[in-house]
Amino acid sequence: MVGGRLANADSRLKLGVFSMNCSGGTSASTLPRDYRVTWEHSSAIVRRAEAIGFDFVIPVAKWRGFGGETDFYGESFETLTWAAGIAAQTSAITVVATCHVPVIHPTFVAKAGATVDAISGGRFALNVVMGWYPAELGQFGIEPAEHDIRYAHGAEWLTALKRLWTEDAPFDFDGRWTRISDGLSKPKPVHPPQIINAGTSPAGIDFAARQCDILLASRNTLDGTKAFVDTVKDTARERHGRSLRVLNVGQVICAPTEAEALARKQAILDSVDKVAAENFMKFLGLKSNSYDETLLVYRELFVTAAGGFPLVGTPEQVARQMGEMAAAGIDGFALGFYDYYDELGFFGENVMPLLRKAGLHV
Repeated sequence: MVGGRLANADSRLKLGVFSMNCSGGTSASTLPRDYRVTWEHSSAIVRRAEAIGFDFVIPVAKWRGFGGETDFYGESFETLTWAAGIAAQTSAITVVATCHVPVIHPTFVAKAGATVDAISGGRFALNVVMGWYPAELGQFGIEPAEHDIRYAHGAEWLTALKRLWTEDAPFDFDGRWTRISDGLSKPKPVHPPQIINAGTSPAGIDFAARQCDILLASRNTLDGTKAFVDTVKDTARERHGRSLRVLNVGQVICAPTEAEALARKQAILDSVDKVAAENFMKFLGLKSNSYDETLLVYRELFVTAAGGFPLVGTPEQVARQMGEMAAAGIDGFALGFYDYYDELGFFGENVMPLLRKAGLHV
């Protein structure tokens, strides 16, 4: 894979590790595990992912947690600083940082991103998020804007950032939310870093189609995935004359037998941090005031599958499920694991050979 170009990797299905910089990872559960937020552990996870052939790593930018016994996401590493350290300890994997548009000026991101890109030799990519959690934006004295306005802000912010990364002459930028006087940023990245966004609303899809290289989705069933992917890619091509790749969040719960995998999934769910899970879902826009069947289904997905696709079963079953999503048009997975380090080792030994045999990964 050419550094930083995770959407142009040779593999049919690109693979990344997701949310390994935050407490809880991708599961708001109290079930005991070795996963922890320390530099040594986080770095070891990424180096193991690189060693088994993963293509990229995406951290989550969080400034506040969601309460409960675990305070899910309450402890985290800031992602640009984290990415610089990871870049220095790796040699092939694409290192992504995640930035909240409302809280950080594009001039700073241009310089910081170019620094990570230089450290990594061109392996930097940027995940941009618009900001939706009032508790964390409130720490910056900001209230989240109305949904579609957030994406208008993001489009303006990203336009300014791209100019700082590519233009050699100073320029003024007078936007509604972003202002730059005599702006210039040097050095430039090795090449303009690829941009990722996870918006899947109509406004989010159009933003990604116009401005981004990769859309990070959270499809939690195979049903409807092909139609969704086709819509996203058609929007980019037909409305904006661009190509767009679609990655999906997934959660791996893999074991030698199906019974063991299902038992592990149930143990994680049985130990759910209900307060944290309800808060997380509430602020993502899900109804959480009643404990009806729909809510319980979503809670299960958030706790055991990171809100994305549950990859549960034997190595053969997990590989087959990933292949089915690839056949539906998904270009890769950002994967969570309950206990990242050990479970990545099992995945590398038992699932990766099956993906390679199937022609899904090289």
